[in-house]
Amino acid sequence: MSEMFTPAPAPPTELGRYRVLSGSAGIRVSPLQLGGMSIGEAWTGILGSMDKKTAFELLDAFTAAGGNFVDTANNYQNDESEAWIGEWMKERGNRDQMVIATKFTS
Repeated sequence: MSEMFTPAPAPPTELGRYRVLSGSAGIRVSPLQLGGMSIGEAWTGILGSMDKKTAFELLDAFTAAGGNFVDTANNYQNDESEAWIGEWMKERGNRDQMVIATKFTS
């Protein structure tokens, strides 16, 4: 068989078996979305605390397992969640591989 027709390698976990988010959007996402509400230290009294190093380790593990879909909002952790996720993507250079579902509240 020609190398051109070699099947793609299997994903590292089932998280890498992407689904089409919307027929009209053409975006493929992991079957589980990582919730970013606990990423940050501003809401320690409500949700506990997750420092930036631990948040980056969580995001690294999620993507290493095949995940690419993250939920966040400007209100989560008083904007730390969104900001830290953005910093993580910038450091890793993987923004074009991620799908970020965010919301805006005032």
